Amino acid sequence: MSTPRTSWTPSKGLSDESLTAGGLIRAASPLDAAALARVQRESWRTTYGGILPLDVIARHAGRRSEATWRRDLVASRGVRATWLAEQPGTGALGFAMCGEGRAPIEGIEGEIYALYVLQSEQRRGIGRALVRAAARHFVRNGYFGFYLWVLKANRARLFYEAMGGQEIAERTETLGKHPFGQVAYGWHDLTALVG
Repeated sequence: MSTPRTSWTPSKGLSDESLTAGGLIRAASPLDAAALARVQRESWRTTYGGILPLDVIARHAGRRSEATWRRDLVASRGVRATWLAEQPGTGALGFAMCGEGRAPIEGIEGEIYALYVLQSEQRRGIGRALVRAAARHFVRNGYFGFYLWVLKANRARLFYEAMGGQEIAERTETLGKHPFGQVAYGWHDLTALVG
């Protein structure tokens, strides 16, 4: 069985030819565990700085080790998948981990558990390509909507809104004894994302 692959093109107005000349989104394998751990660790530090206390970032940034990623990728079954954005010569630039919703909201069964793009690679169409790869994956598996959770203070909310996500729920999560508000964005119809 071949691994699904797709290339991406940069957002309008960007002319980074290196992306169109070989940027790739593909299903991650256990061999990608170190790269996924690195992207998550670096993204936690840059994304949550100024939002979460430094001790919380330090504790959670390395929570998913290479060994944890490898174990999870080996054990992935059913609709659970991790999509990796990579650039030849550069390596992993971002990822989206998705699967069955842990607590379905408004009848939406799919969930993107994590979506991270290295700060240096943001605003180049990589996040959009990862969301679309996850959406196509859900449709192939008979899921026609998905949701994801984001911290209220995270500027990525603007990205999810631009991608067509609608606020569908709120909750408070405690990280390191600090409460933080979260918002769920949902997509009930994936037609625009998979087209």
